[in-house]
Amino acid sequence: MVIRSVESMWGSGVVPAPRCSPANHIFFLKTHKCASSTVQNIFLRYGYRNNLTFALPDSGNYLGSPHHFHTKMLPKNLVPAEGKVDLFVLHTRLDPKQHTAILHNDTIWVTIVRDPPALYESLFNFFHMNNAYGMQLSDYSAQPLERLAALPRYGGKLGRNQMLFDFGYSENLSVSELRHAIDNLDYHFHLVMISEHMDESLILLRHLLCWTLHDVVVFTKNARRQEVKRTLDPLTLKILRELNSADVILYDHFLARHREAVYKFGEQRMADEVSALRSLRDEYYDDCGAKEVKGRDSSLKFKEYSGLVSAYVTDNNTNINCVMLSMPELALIDTVRRHQKTLLGVLS
Repeated sequence: MVIRSVESMWGSGVVPAPRCSPANHIFFLKTHKCASSTVQNIFLRYGYRNNLTFALPDSGNYLGSPHHFHTKMLPKNLVPAEGKVDLFVLHTRLDPKQHTAILHNDTIWVTIVRDPPALYESLFNFFHMNNAYGMQLSDYSAQPLERLAALPRYGGKLGRNQMLFDFGYSENLSVSELRHAIDNLDYHFHLVMISEHMDESLILLRHLLCWTLHDVVVFTKNARRQEVKRTLDPLTLKILRELNSADVILYDHFLARHREAVYKFGEQRMADEVSALRSLRDEYYDDCGAKEVKGRDSSLKFKEYSGLVSAYVTDNNTNINCVMLSMPELALIDTVRRHQKTLLGVLS
């Protein structure tokens, strides 16, 4: 399958052609600790609301990783009879040939990246990797880079050059191999969102998919609370950039592509739409009676992975959209899985 670039689809940037139809076939590569749970919530809600089908395991939220995805990972009873799904939005390790096999020909490919030192710090502290490595992140600056590079991947799937690993590549690519990998990613993905420019990315996403502002409203998911985040000292920051040098090159490439897309979209137009999105998000927050609490708060019906992150409660429990906006990832995936079983006539 040839996945067309945005430019070949619509002329330039990510501005859709007039009277385009809303996209219902989407592949979202959910990268670790890149604000991907926030974006995933958008796709889960949209698919649920429109009775679309998802790529889903029997339980949990992974389809591959550390192993590359294979179509055999999908339980047959959760796949439509024609063998294709509308949306793939779970954690996975990219294998374009295998992923393409269960996606429709007009699927839009989307992912998200994050500044690598910040990503690594988030991985390290969120998953308590100090317990496995026997040192704190602050100890990295006293270690030889070779020793740090030799640390095993935590759980077989988490570690340095994490984005490159999620994209299906080795974390030890040569310069020429890395260039080839980035070219391949450019070829496959219609949009690479930038975590640090989330609202701009959401505007680009909504135009790419021909969606409304309402479709991309979301409450931040699985993000650590400000008071538990750690500030990196300059030396540790330098070490982490060196340790994740391949991811730095990858990130810088897609950050430049993002800035180019915003320029083509129109900087004032972008500012206006971002302002409108933020105002609409505030309206949803008020209308849902949403309140931010700790992710393991005893009052929560559905708890987050960790007490380090924020969660939401809503006063409007009769509004399914308010409930889904507030639900954590695992609970929402379970809800979507039950809904899909009903759509496909699967007996529980």
